[in-house]
Amino acid sequence: MDFFVNQYLLTKNSSIEHAEMKRLALFNNHQEGEAKLLTQDFAPNFDQTLERFGLKRSAVINMFDFFAGTTDYVGAPLKVSQLAYDGDLQMGTGNNFRELRRGSRLVAEVHFIGGTVAQVGNVDYFDDAGNLTLRQIYDLRGFLAVNQYYGRAGELFYERYNRPDGTVYLERYYVQSTENTPINSLNILKDYQGQDRFFTDQEGLFTYFLDEVNRAFGENNRFFTDRPAMAINPILNMATKVKRYLWLAMRAAADGQDLQTGNLDPMLVAALQHSRKWAGVVVATEDQAADLAARLPKGLKCYVVNNAPVKTDWPVVKMSDRTAQSVIAVGRLGTDKQTDQLIDVFKRVHTALPKATLTFYGYGNAADMQAYKDQVKAANLEGVITFADYVVDVDAVYDRASLLVDASRIDAQPLAMAEALSHGVPVVSYDYAYGPRELIKPGKNGELVPLGNRAALAEAIVKLISDPALLQEYSTAAYENLAPISEATTWRQWQAVK
Repeated sequence: MDFFVNQYLLTKNSSIEHAEMKRLALFNNHQEGEAKLLTQDFAPNFDQTLERFGLKRSAVINMFDFFAGTTDYVGAPLKVSQLAYDGDLQMGTGNNFRELRRGSRLVAEVHFIGGTVAQVGNVDYFDDAGNLTLRQIYDLRGFLAVNQYYGRAGELFYERYNRPDGTVYLERYYVQSTENTPINSLNILKDYQGQDRFFTDQEGLFTYFLDEVNRAFGENNRFFTDRPAMAINPILNMATKVKRYLWLAMRAAADGQDLQTGNLDPMLVAALQHSRKWAGVVVATEDQAADLAARLPKGLKCYVVNNAPVKTDWPVVKMSDRTAQSVIAVGRLGTDKQTDQLIDVFKRVHTALPKATLTFYGYGNAADMQAYKDQVKAANLEGVITFADYVVDVDAVYDRASLLVDASRIDAQPLAMAEALSHGVPVVSYDYAYGPRELIKPGKNGELVPLGNRAALAEAIVKLISDPALLQEYSTAAYENLAPISEATTWRQWQAVK
């Protein structure tokens, strides 16, 4: 059994999670049930997320569900009308939350789960001074999942996690940091296999969870660090018999360092100090494997496995049936993606081709997003450049687009680039490591330009979207040259990982 270890699965995910979902589908197509995603964070609305991405519950095991014994629990929604409360309380009205009052005093607020109609998400209780004292969080499946207790200063100090029958399976204690944020100081797994078990932090609890999963599936299973920053230590510290793999969906050298000779990322250095515990390192491109080859401890194998296995049988969409001069960028928005540069580049494109448009499909933090929108407004590009936010059905987006553009400075076989090519969308990208050179064949299915050369990037975009016949040639080539990143090739790569 293969287990891919991550912190979470969210309603808006990065390429790490999207690659995981494609990987689960790949394994399921070849040997059903032989791969699972393991997640750490408490997720009361997990079923909603799974449905959003078309995942079966059996494909993902969450730590809290595992210890609660609710991995396959069904339950039923709890509506606000079913909520029990004191008869002398008056409930107000509202679409997102409702107040419970005793006369003029606010006693509690009942908040609903987003995307539902009056389904209870959490109930907040307040003291006479209006301070939050207790938050009761309900699982989407209709049971009270956790009670959170707060002090006078609003600090979280204690949590009690419940099974559907109301019994407690986990207690968690917190102390305050100097920044007044909660630090988990103790976890007590209650009466687990006949005894209480104590862990001083969540990492220790998660390590124990990984061991328990490994035991449940017969041990000697393979565990991969899909999100290395949080997965390396728990996997290293597992006590059961296990095969450990470092999955590096990132550059190995520290940011700003030479890829072949510069200092390795400190996280990787720490991991490699325990090289004998690792069965192998997995990267997404041949270039990265070559750069790592001489730097890994002797005997530690490095495998190349596509980060983004793609379908090769999408219906062919001709350029004449797509939105003309429609340029898209797909993925997270941020400084490493050089979103500000791409906005500046498209100002040049718009000057040459006034009908050309750029649409960002993705998300970023609030401050960055506001800065990008302000940049667009200052450049008088509103209506030309739009932010479409995160979309789940990105396949439909690709089938409407003329061109995908990527102005990143770092990545590891960018998922959106592979997906776009599988839908016949040519790609123009900066020539950064790692990935674009292995996906884009200049003059055939896209163009590569020197990293940071904005003028060249704008020129390549204009060259393609201003010439429908040339764009169609590139699109045809994109459809016809997917073998290196196909599901079939990727499956063969996985079979070679020993």
